[in-house]
Amino acid sequence: MSADAFTGRVLLISLRAPSDPMAAHERRCFAERADVPMERLLMHAMMDGPVPRAALDSAHAVLFGGSGAWSVLDDTPWIRAALDLMVEVVALQRPAYASCFGFQGLALALGGRVENDESRTELGATELTLTDAGAADPLFGELPRTFWGEQGHHDHVTRLPDGVELLATGRVIAAQAFRVLGAPFWASQFHPELTPDRTMERFLHYKELYVGDGDMDEVEATLRARQQQTPEVASLLSRLVRGLV
Repeated sequence: MSADAFTGRVLLISLRAPSDPMAAHERRCFAERADVPMERLLMHAMMDGPVPRAALDSAHAVLFGGSGAWSVLDDTPWIRAALDLMVEVVALQRPAYASCFGFQGLALALGGRVENDESRTELGATELTLTDAGAADPLFGELPRTFWGEQGHHDHVTRLPDGVELLATGRVIAAQAFRVLGAPFWASQFHPELTPDRTMERFLHYKELYVGDGDMDEVEATLRARQQQTPEVASLLSRLVRGLV
């Protein structure tokens, strides 16, 4: 189905500062990978306050993305509000997907544990593996048993909450994707909205956060060498927003 044929409305909950250029970048990435016209992918920044009820009620699907400089462990009102919204979306039974910060936030909101460990930072494409539950899942089951997902994070989920099903694992971080049992809400540590080129754009904007005092050129060269792609990953968001799962 082409983007022009999509007539629904998708709501992207932005967890970035509205002034951050990567907020608009993220919206483009989600629109591209979900195969949705930009005018049908609405974005609301949590820093601007609560999501208007009308926007939530009219959305066919809700997406939560990354955060750039923020952590789900930051004790700020808008982050707490974002986590409360995730729980609300679960209760609404609205098709939803959360990546990276969104994945960590959903896990935390449902009673899991998230920790910051920069020694386990993942950046660029990493090889992931479906669990048996993932292979049988109506959304993730379309992926090959091993696949590549784009990463960029310092925090990670160290304990999944009750009431979710682990769908994918990785070598560095064990919890890479889950589905909320009884709800059409999926989440992943990896970014289904990113391609290697889009990951590089994101890295170049936030590189000081990822490299710190390290060798910038070496990290950039390593990232450019990680160009593995799994085409089926691109279908996750498109199938979700079209109600094909």
